Parts: sequence; structure tokens; C-alpha cells
Amino acid sequence: MPELKTGTGSGRSGDVPGQPENPAAFGVACSTAEAFARHGLPAPPWTVAAPSFVTPGTARENCAWLRKFFPEVALLLFETRACLDYGPGDLPRPGEFPELSYHVHLPLDLAWERGFEAVWADLAGLLEKVAGLSPWAYVLHPPPPGVSLERLARAFAGAGVPPGDVLLENTRERCLSEVWEEAAGAGFSACLDLGHLLAYGQDAIPDLPGFWNRARLLHLCAPGPGGRHESLARLDAPGRETLRLLLARFAPGGTLLLELFHAQKLQESLDFLARCAGLWSRTK
Repeated sequence: MPELKTGTGSGRSGDVPGQPENPAAFGVACSTAEAFARHGLPAPPWTVAAPSFVTPGTARENCAWLRKFFPEVALLLFETRACLDYGPGDLPRPGEFPELSYHVHLPLDLAWERGFEAVWADLAGLLEKVAGLSPWAYVLHPPPPGVSLERLARAFAGAGVPPGDVLLENTRERCLSEVWEEAAGAGFSACLDLGHLLAYGQDAIPDLPGFWNRARLLHLCAPGPGGRHESLARLDAPGRETLRLLLARFAPGGTLLLELFHAQKLQESLDFLARCAGLWSRTK
């Protein structure tokens, strides 16, 4: 499991937050469009997003800063109880940052051992908390064996979230290959995590039947020790080739999340992505 990056409790419900005080936050120096333009490229065919914890502070404070560089933010609701306890200053307010779109990463610590109903009560509370931000998707780690994905899909649909807007992610605990037939049958979409694919030998996922028709989001980072997320610049040659092949198959209009929780690594990854895209465009 990656390090938890929720950033709760320090926000105020007053004015729009300004620049973060942490000097490291200034590691991001250019926008996605600028990064690609430096390599003679137009804007990428995908939306490039950043996570809501890059510099210490609340998700709202991070969004106030990230909107200057990225068109979309992934709201990281990694910790169930902490995120259910969010106050009015912790998340962006509806319409506060109109230049941003959002998707949501649902908790990593869902207590499925408590039973379906208990977990669903937590999920429903979180869906309600972010509903005013109109997220286009919700990323969910697949539940453990024995939890019916069809039942889970019905619960999301009953809460007004089409199962196709719920993206199951490949994890160390569950490769999407294990659940793909059931997940696709229940109507779920997919989020493919590059770092997990490389770290856990999940090379079969991209060739699952109908996978790319359901893949709507790629999580991009290099795998690091202990599950840490490292800059894309740390990818070895096979990792870079895997990234190239995934992007070649990923439909225009999807979202790439640079899943880095440090400003310098985020900027380095953006630059690396743009540089590789430029190189690959010239070698087609």
C-alpha cells in the first residue's frame, strides 16, 4: 500500500487559499501545455491530472495551487474515517475552481471484514461529500474475494453513480486479471496503474478482452521500494517501453494521473512524459 496522503484538518473555511507556504511547492514551474510546447508538441490528446496531495495542506489548498498547472485533480480520499470527518474547508467548494475537473480515489482502508453494508455506508457518505464537485469517475481498489461485484455495481447505481464511472484499479492484492470477467459483466470500467503493473508482474492486464474499451484512466509513476511512488524519470528501459505501449493503446480523451506526492517529482514526471512523447512522435 502506498503512503497515505490525505492532508486533513488544517484548512480554514474562509477565503480561497493562496500559494502554499512550503517552498518545495514551487517545484512545479510550468503547465502541461507549456511542458509539451517545450518539445514542439501540441497539447496532449489526454487530460493530465495531479493528485490532491502534493504539498502539505488540505485538498482545497492543493487545488488552489494545482489549478495553475493542471486541468484536473484527483481527490485522494485514501483514509475512510479522516475523509468522512472532512469539514467545509478541507475540500474545494462547488464551483470554487471552475478551471478544474475532478475524479475521486476512494479509500485504501475499506474494512470489508465488517461486511458489505458497513463498507457501503462509508462509501455512500463519501459519495455524498463530493457530489457537489461532479467528479467524472471514482477509482476503487477491487474488494477481496467473496464480495459480489454485481451487488457493488447495483449499490453504486442506486446511489446515482453508473458502474461505468467506477474504475477498478490493479493492486498488489488483486490483479485485474483475477476479477476481469466479473467486473466487466457488472459494468465497471478500469484504471491501470503503471507502477503496480511493473512491480507486481501484471503484464497480462493490457491484453484482457475488451480492456481498452473500459480503460479510462492511467496512473503513472515508477515503482519504488516499499510501494513508494517515484518519478517517471526513474523508469528503466523496459518500464519506458511499457509506458510507450500503454499510451499507444490508450484512447484520446482519457486521463493520465501523474500519481506523485512531491512537487519536484511531479514536475520531473511531467517533463519526462512530454520529452518521451516528443521522442516517440519523431520515431513513428
